[in-house]
Amino acid sequence: MADMKALGRYVLLVAGLSAYVNAARAAESVAAPSLLDFVAANHSRQFAAAPREVLAFYYTWYGRPENHGSWVHWGGDDPTAHATPQTTHYPARGAYESQDPALIDAHLAEAKASGLTGFIATWWGRDSYEDKAFGLLLDRAEKASFKATVYWETAPGQGHEQIDRAVSDLAYLVSHYGSRPPFLKVQGKPVIFVYGRVMGEVPTASWPAILTEARAKVGDFLLIADGYGTSNARLFDGVHEYNNCGDVAGKSPDDLRAWSARHYAAAIRLARGQGKISCVTVIPGYDDTKIRHPGLKAERQDGQTYRVLWEEAIRANPDWVLITTWNEWHEGSEIEPSWEDHDKYLRLTAEFAPRFLADKTARPPAANQAGPTTEQKRNLQRLFAGRTIGLLPDFGDAAFWLLDAGLSVKELTWADVADAGVLNPKNFPLVFHNGGESYSATGQAAGDVVPALQHYLAQGGFLVSLPRLPFPFYYDSATSQAQPVADQIGLPVRQGWEQPPAGIRLTFHAGGHLPDIPSITPFPTTGDLRWRPADSAAIRRGDSYESLVSLNDNTGHSYGDAIAYVKHLMPPLATGQTLYVWMRMPDVMGEDKLLAAVFQFAGERLPGAAK
Repeated sequence: MADMKALGRYVLLVAGLSAYVNAARAAESVAAPSLLDFVAANHSRQFAAAPREVLAFYYTWYGRPENHGSWVHWGGDDPTAHATPQTTHYPARGAYESQDPALIDAHLAEAKASGLTGFIATWWGRDSYEDKAFGLLLDRAEKASFKATVYWETAPGQGHEQIDRAVSDLAYLVSHYGSRPPFLKVQGKPVIFVYGRVMGEVPTASWPAILTEARAKVGDFLLIADGYGTSNARLFDGVHEYNNCGDVAGKSPDDLRAWSARHYAAAIRLARGQGKISCVTVIPGYDDTKIRHPGLKAERQDGQTYRVLWEEAIRANPDWVLITTWNEWHEGSEIEPSWEDHDKYLRLTAEFAPRFLADKTARPPAANQAGPTTEQKRNLQRLFAGRTIGLLPDFGDAAFWLLDAGLSVKELTWADVADAGVLNPKNFPLVFHNGGESYSATGQAAGDVVPALQHYLAQGGFLVSLPRLPFPFYYDSATSQAQPVADQIGLPVRQGWEQPPAGIRLTFHAGGHLPDIPSITPFPTTGDLRWRPADSAAIRRGDSYESLVSLNDNTGHSYGDAIAYVKHLMPPLATGQTLYVWMRMPDVMGEDKLLAAVFQFAGERLPGAAK
């Protein structure tokens, strides 16, 4: 845990932000706490010494018609054929009732005997079927000296309505269940897991308001986010991954071992680099082809998939190992005894879980943490001394990197963008776009954002765009319709491909204008490969275009530029500057190296830049 002074600063900030939010709400003018301020304060929340746990995702949503009038999540039962309409495999005890105390007791006994320390139970809101079952699970878990927490599955709504609902749900969980002895805790604080659906539903910018208000209502608690992203590690108290079946599918045991060693190590470095709880996930296999078409199948390989993942999880040395799942029968990821596999996966769990829990090896923060180097910080701080970088809305990890570099940065709203008294080169000589494909065309009045950005550039402003999705400024969020305006604000980006052409070798070629960037780098072969290049044909005649990194094939044919700089010499953007970077370049070049080079390049071209 951080020292008491750091904790005190965090508590004071939370209290201050809570008071601010409450006052704003009282005045019917809600303003969320600053994301950057929240992240800075959250850095003092350190949980590097969290006790080890082995936790399985647990589903309480099954029911029988004699109890509920119809089948719940089974769709029926054919004991003779050992099958139900909605499950891949068949439970050894048949289609059961989740709210049966005897069934829960049996699950708890099996889990404890196999080395598990707790369940993460699906939760879909107050008074839901799963909420009622969770209360019963806690009652039985207390008698069994077993831990349990919830998997927060959905956060419906938008805007303030969504924030209020999320605050209400979290406050309910903590106040209603969090103080119960079996509820999973770290340093006496309740721990709640957040599923990827919630992570996708809730905008990043809403989390400071949600967490600040909920903690002000019911006291402190921990959230463990689904997704290994830098933003998640900064905002939340730990990171995990519910399902890695897409990466597991199709791999031999040897390939699986190599992948999991890399994947687990990276996940743990990410969490420990921020002092947060590190979790890695093991699965026995996966098969959802019974309920989805075409679906996905990751073979169990007669237990080898589970065995390899467990061996690499122990070797990786995380804080917690998560098992997907105890009983998600629809997706064939269960370790609960089945008609097909009997108790094989409980026996394998009993082989590995105690080994993991018995290893008390110290787990220090990760060495060689990512982030700007001392030299990179020194260079950038010199170039940007006395200057503040404006962050356009919906920014991500790259914007946080600037904060790590010690630069002055400020979040802007679309209303700020539309206000020439706020967005101008004097206040923000450079603005950074690190959002997705959506933007708001409306800040204070309909359609005022694009003219405001044009005016900013015409005054000598500098726009750097490194989008997190393929095409920046493509969808107007008010209409969700494609209304691309990148060309109107000087970004020379065009449509490319969805998948690269087959049978050719693609490499990036740097022209030597970006410091410390390798001259030749391969095009990625995995992940999102949608290519949206910069192109000199997309600029106005008379403007100056400079290719900084191009993409070529093995014959020398060019497919456009991954990084390009434009100096606008012609109206309506004359005197402005823009720099476009393809979304995958931080992965290709390495985030630290790429961002240091891009912002050094841009900083050296600001009017009056330090030499």
